[in-house]
Amino acid sequence: MYNEDTIAAIATPFGTGGIGIIRISGPEALALAARVFRPYTPLDWSHARGFRAHYGHIVADGQTMDEGILLVMRAPRSYTGEDVVELQLHGGMLVLQRSLQLCLQAGARLAERGEFTERAFLNGRIDLTQAEAVDDIITAKSEVGLGVAVGQLTGKLSRWVEATGAAVTELVASLEAVIDYPEEDLAELTPAEIDTKLTAIITELEAMIDRAAAGKVWKEGLKTVIAGLPNAGKSSLLNQLLAEERAIVTDIPGTTRDTITESALIHGIPLVLVDTAGIREASDQIEQMGIARTHRELAQADLILAVLDASQPLTAEARAWLATLQNKAAILLLNKTDLPLQADLAEVEALTGGLPQVAIAARTGTGMDDLGNALATYVEQHQLQAGADSVLLTNVRQEDLARWALDALRSAQQGLHEGLMEDLITEDLRAAWDALGAIVGRNPEASITDEIFRRFCVGK
Repeated sequence: MYNEDTIAAIATPFGTGGIGIIRISGPEALALAARVFRPYTPLDWSHARGFRAHYGHIVADGQTMDEGILLVMRAPRSYTGEDVVELQLHGGMLVLQRSLQLCLQAGARLAERGEFTERAFLNGRIDLTQAEAVDDIITAKSEVGLGVAVGQLTGKLSRWVEATGAAVTELVASLEAVIDYPEEDLAELTPAEIDTKLTAIITELEAMIDRAAAGKVWKEGLKTVIAGLPNAGKSSLLNQLLAEERAIVTDIPGTTRDTITESALIHGIPLVLVDTAGIREASDQIEQMGIARTHRELAQADLILAVLDASQPLTAEARAWLATLQNKAAILLLNKTDLPLQADLAEVEALTGGLPQVAIAARTGTGMDDLGNALATYVEQHQLQAGADSVLLTNVRQEDLARWALDALRSAQQGLHEGLMEDLITEDLRAAWDALGAIVGRNPEASITDEIFRRFCVGK
């Protein structure tokens, strides 16, 4: 458990704005606020009611420093589950920093990153998946990603975990009751019944793990590498997708020496775009390093946007590169279609193994809608789509625990098929239950939860 002291932090982003908020949480939140805030009308601080707003002033050494609103939220009906006070002041950083300093001088401790949400978790107001959803909402890159995060915050993933865990618990209880109380006339599940129940749980877990890739896409973005030979138009494509001159575009081959990474939302799909150096045999050491980075990015890509200059006949170098795209997650972009077509499209299709093709002119923006439609088709074909009702594993921690649970359940089923004793099977079932429970934070390791909450911003 945490130290039950009172913490404070600025809960709004750094910068100048209309409103800035200082959040205070802990057993002394109201008493501390009374030392720095003077309400316009008298207030009985010890009996202040929750969900009430009070107009007044921040006072330092008898001098008014700012005017604002004080919001009171009483435990346990608050964000942290503790008494919480929020001071809504003007949004200048100087006044916020000075007001926060007054709170610290009055007895508060400066909150650590994510400590408010950590207290909400430790006080049982939210579970670990809901705590992670708070960060996902703040960093959402698309409407769909936001919807998935909000669903997780409202407990959709938690309810799935609890339902799956309950099915495992039912099996454990049935088996252990017979083991521990053999003298009782208890109904015993047959091996066939146990196998049927295990198969149902395993199938459900497998389906959830298969959908984990969709959770990653809508949370982090689809890692999309723009690749091709020099002067194919990769940087022009990046600029067109970003609607800004992000990359230098020239007719000189090898202009791009390093990778450029930017985020974009195309047809509602969040992409992490990576522009790369043109692929060719290079004698320049710096260009060689850039091309090596290109190959590393390609190996880690979720999707490749392969750009081909269709205004030029295919060269041996182009043929060799196109052949490497077979069986890759890629969309072939036939660029420079505003110029006469010179590439043999039938040969291109044969070399790439029939990859989906989109005709574009990156310099003018022609074909960008067609590219967006191709991306949407890719997402659908690879079952990466999501909606407001989607229940998804959204990070590596959740997916790893689900896989541990699945492995334990498969081990239990294998033991059942091999005729092992019931107590050995229940050990695997208990391991699966523990792994599922860890997804929502049941008996979590402190180091894991610390790492999760330290990713949060201060004041959250």
